[in-house]
Amino acid sequence: MNDFRTFKTARREPAVVGEPIVDPAGWNPEDLTSNEDWIYHLSDQDIGDLTAGVEAIRAGGKGIVDMKHGDFQAGAFAETLKDIRHELLDGRGLVMLRGLPVDAMGVEASAMAYFGIGTHLGHPLRQNAQGHVLGHVKDLGGDYSDPNTRGYLTKAEMKFHADHSDYVGLLCLKQGKSGGESRVASSITLYNRILEQRPDLVRELCNDWHWTKHQQTNSADELPYFTQPIFMFEQGVFSARGLSSYVIKAQGLPGVPDFTPAQKEAIELYRATVEECATDILFQAGDIQLLHNHVLLHSRRSFEDFPEPERKRHLMRLWLRDPEGRTLPGYMREGLFGAGVELDGVAASAPLDVEAA
Repeated sequence: MNDFRTFKTARREPAVVGEPIVDPAGWNPEDLTSNEDWIYHLSDQDIGDLTAGVEAIRAGGKGIVDMKHGDFQAGAFAETLKDIRHELLDGRGLVMLRGLPVDAMGVEASAMAYFGIGTHLGHPLRQNAQGHVLGHVKDLGGDYSDPNTRGYLTKAEMKFHADHSDYVGLLCLKQGKSGGESRVASSITLYNRILEQRPDLVRELCNDWHWTKHQQTNSADELPYFTQPIFMFEQGVFSARGLSSYVIKAQGLPGVPDFTPAQKEAIELYRATVEECATDILFQAGDIQLLHNHVLLHSRRSFEDFPEPERKRHLMRLWLRDPEGRTLPGYMREGLFGAGVELDGVAASAPLDVEAA
């Protein structure tokens, strides 16, 4: 079986602004396409451990939303999960778990096993204004061009981005009819390639940019945006955000200035270069893709869905916070990254599906 554990031999050097970065998450797309050692195939024993964990949670009378770190007993598979977290944090930042028998287990048991895996890697965060700690990536007929619509509720191609958590997980329940490939790219490789071409634009990307909050605020007095760089350095450690729709859709918000000529140049070069750094991954039902948001970017291609509701493309998403995760600027451990989308009066929930409002 392939060994995903690159952290055993990986090398990371102190990161310095304006110099190339050496980090185990700085891979090239051909590193993924040339082999599959980043894919861990669940064994019968692993599946048995997960199934037993689900049965124990049910016997204890807990629901998904009640599950906390330490609640889900994963048996011998817990040791593999420790290595998976280590690989996310100190390796290439990507692991795919393949072979969760979602059809045989059913949606609820699959969701409980998936959420249980997440609690071994970090603390689940709320992902939207509805308080969902178990999110859903599903076309609900939304318009991706709408500034207030989040792309995961559409079937449109999405821009490269990083979610507001240390790690993000996606469990594929249904693939859809065609398209919808997951796309991943290394932020470190992206930075190094832009640095080689235009050091001046790297400096621009290290400045503050404006990001929309998608109307997810607690009061009318709260600013509808926040500011943050694309590329960040803290104590010799590099991290990045995606120059995504959050930045583009912030244009026009009250108090947000128009892009400068240098910013427009940076956006153009960023978009061209990230395409060169990216590789496509076709999901299979039962795949669990786990990514480290501070070193990897992800997106997806547009897709065509089946007309029957029971056959529609459906992914379950987790946002996970790791209190002992990558060294970040202080403000990155606040707000969304510390608690997710926490709005006054909205309780955490873990629905097994979502429908259009």
